[in-house]
Amino acid sequence: MDTKLYLKPVDFSKFKLTPWTQAKFSLGTVLEKNQLKLPLDKAELVLVGVEEDRNAVIRGSAKAPNKIRQHLYNLNRISPRFKVLDLGNIKVGKTVNDTYFALRDVCSSLVEQGKTVVVLGGSQDLTFGITKAFEENLFNLANIDPKFDFKKGVKSINSETYLNFIIEKQPNLYAQTILGYQNYFVDGLELDHSYELGAEVKRLGEIRYDMNNIEPYLRDADVLSFDINAIRLLEAPGQYFGSPNGLYAEEACQIGHYAGMADQLKVAGFFNLIPRLDREDLSSKLMAQVIWHFLEGFYFKKSEAPGGNNENFNEFLLEIDDIDLPLTFYQSQKTGRWWMKIADEEETKEHIISCTEEDYRMAAQNEIPDRWWRNIRKLNRLVK
Repeated sequence: MDTKLYLKPVDFSKFKLTPWTQAKFSLGTVLEKNQLKLPLDKAELVLVGVEEDRNAVIRGSAKAPNKIRQHLYNLNRISPRFKVLDLGNIKVGKTVNDTYFALRDVCSSLVEQGKTVVVLGGSQDLTFGITKAFEENLFNLANIDPKFDFKKGVKSINSETYLNFIIEKQPNLYAQTILGYQNYFVDGLELDHSYELGAEVKRLGEIRYDMNNIEPYLRDADVLSFDINAIRLLEAPGQYFGSPNGLYAEEACQIGHYAGMADQLKVAGFFNLIPRLDREDLSSKLMAQVIWHFLEGFYFKKSEAPGGNNENFNEFLLEIDDIDLPLTFYQSQKTGRWWMKIADEEETKEHIISCTEEDYRMAAQNEIPDRWWRNIRKLNRLVK
């Protein structure tokens, strides 16, 4: 498929660098040069904008992609040899569904070519279009969000209900994680329902206590959907949610970095930024910096996973009272990251998932980690 048919190329002449930017060291200069010299088949990561917000609860985010670019281009280039392309904006369809399908086709084609895709939204319901690119393969979805965008029984899609359509219409969704939710925005029944669906959720306070512990959830994700409403209003005023609590700017950037490092992440979308509500472009600048940290994490990531030849991993076998077989943990000798192995009831299918050192320590104290239980249940359902 020729993705160019779906896209409007970037006109770099419309994006002026600020006086404090050294043009030769800017990301915008690298992207402009790459547009002329770097063929798509040589690119490792691509940026794609989607100026779509017709299904947003509050409209205005269609203006965000170019606003983000304006500030992203002023930031450091990371490396002069970074094989990154900005492919421009997807042509908005006659209907929102047309845009979803265009986004699906673009993401599907680029992922098949081995590219990592960064989507500049647009409203967060575009996540549905992204996940449709995985209709032939199992995928894991991670959301950065202050609440659950799932409303039981709702049949119309918008930026607050798109998870209904992903959970109900995407049978290849293997695992879903919601990071940074705030408990006073989530009803107990919603929380119970998320557990029934097998989702893993982490409150804002839990991830703030140790930001390192969110890295394994991002490491296993195929798709990331980042809602700017997860950031507190003071640091991101260009949003419709407007909570005084939320992620700090530094935490949002750290999440971006971890996501960029993620070994299997294929598409990352950044959504719900509304420039007309912004103050001094603060939100646009912050979103640009979050995306920059994603790019930096991607450029410097060290892909590794246990399995096959494990000479670069420490292996730990732990006996647990309530489990017939020992729990197997792996720790990378290079990065210190952790994994654990799970198998279905018949031991016909094994799966290695990311975990934390805390999961290992719990098992060492004869406690079964919650992450192990959740993934065992998912694996058994999959086998059946």
